[in-house]
Amino acid sequence: MAENFLLELSQDIGQLFSTKDNYDVIIQAGEGQNMKEFFAHSLILSARSTYFKTALSEEQTKKENGIINFDRQNVTQILKLLSAAKNLSLQKLYDYIETYSIDNQVLRNDPVEFIQFMYQYEIKDCLKNVRNDNSAGIIVGLIFAIMFGGFIDHCLDIICENPKKFFESPLSISLEQEFIIHLLEKDEFDAEEIEIWEFILKWSLARMSTQRNVNDLSQWTSSNFEELEKILHDLIPHIRWFQISSKDFWRKVSPFEQIFPKQLYKDIIGYYCDPDTLPINEILPLRRPKCLSLSNSVLINRNHLLMIASWIGKSYYSDKDNPYTVNLLYRASRDGFEATRFHELCDNKGPTIMISKLKENDQLIGGYNPLSWQPYSDYKNDIGTWQHTPDSFLFSFTKNEEINSVIARVTNNSDNNYAVSYSSECGPAFGFGWDLIIRHNRLNYCGGSSYPGMDSMNSNLEDYEIFQIIKKQDV
Repeated sequence: MAENFLLELSQDIGQLFSTKDNYDVIIQAGEGQNMKEFFAHSLILSARSTYFKTALSEEQTKKENGIINFDRQNVTQILKLLSAAKNLSLQKLYDYIETYSIDNQVLRNDPVEFIQFMYQYEIKDCLKNVRNDNSAGIIVGLIFAIMFGGFIDHCLDIICENPKKFFESPLSISLEQEFIIHLLEKDEFDAEEIEIWEFILKWSLARMSTQRNVNDLSQWTSSNFEELEKILHDLIPHIRWFQISSKDFWRKVSPFEQIFPKQLYKDIIGYYCDPDTLPINEILPLRRPKCLSLSNSVLINRNHLLMIASWIGKSYYSDKDNPYTVNLLYRASRDGFEATRFHELCDNKGPTIMISKLKENDQLIGGYNPLSWQPYSDYKNDIGTWQHTPDSFLFSFTKNEEINSVIARVTNNSDNNYAVSYSSECGPAFGFGWDLIIRHNRLNYCGGSSYPGMDSMNSNLEDYEIFQIIKKQDV
């Protein structure tokens, strides 16, 4: 009975917005020709939102003919809806949008856009007030945690997983310094330190008063370097200089010696010349991605690899408990499709997975070898040598989804004596017959001899990659 009463009450109140009976508030949303007016009731707004309770109080509003004209802009996109929900103190709506966005990966396509929005609309004014305060970092951290903690953490996780996309985003160089520092502090930031430096340099150049050519420093004046040093001053301590190779440092960093604190630059050079002598400046720890690293893959995403990890361990793994990390050994489009290049880069590296992309469609075909690849053959005609393992498998899925995946494990009989094939004349090969083999830029799958359950095919390859599988305790 009570539920029916509440439902009828809700419907009756909803009718007020349609009939406009006794309205005393006009809310204007949008701009120009896109502006719309909504008719509401101050009593209901004040009861449902602490923001409206304050904003519509006698002291805060002016009435014209008994009507409150509320023209603060509202917006419909999901990010701006989020901002409006927070701004209007609609906590339940805000929580729902936050949960929905994270669960449905709304932010994954471009977390940078969200971060930029938050700074532009919500945090920018706060930052201005604390920029000259030594406690600014703490205050900004509190702002993040209190106002947008879940979203910010989720965006940081996405960026740390895929820094390449972050570096390439045209929006990333417009982000506030406070966020850049927050990102640099993350041990999970899965990028090479020299790549981080190159991005930070690009970010800093975008803030200089005049456009400078980074490839022709002979045209720079001392005032140009001084300006760059001021921009980089608070970022330099957060870059892990000692993780950059001496070659990269000499070629890509040393030309900017003038921007470095003298002792730090001396420590870095000393570290390269005599690694056993401890520098005065602190050596920041190595960055360690908290789960599977895919920043270098052009074929598979994080979810693909997490699924493969679950197949390897024969147990479902989430990001938090996944026991494996990976290392990209080989990419055919980068390293060459020749069998010799495959063996040079992949032999004797322990367990690996192979991922191949068909040229004709978005299908990905792969295989897991729990043994090490080898180049040898015991046969005079070099057909190949087979190795026994009960743990290898083949699989397929499409590039942009994991739902329609297929796995074919090696049979539990004498055919698993032919689970993996070695030959110097071909790339990865599985099964007797062969079930799957890559020669040059072609993949051939003859079907079900050792790995039943997948369709036969003969296809040109667009690319293929080999990842070394590493147990985390071995890293």
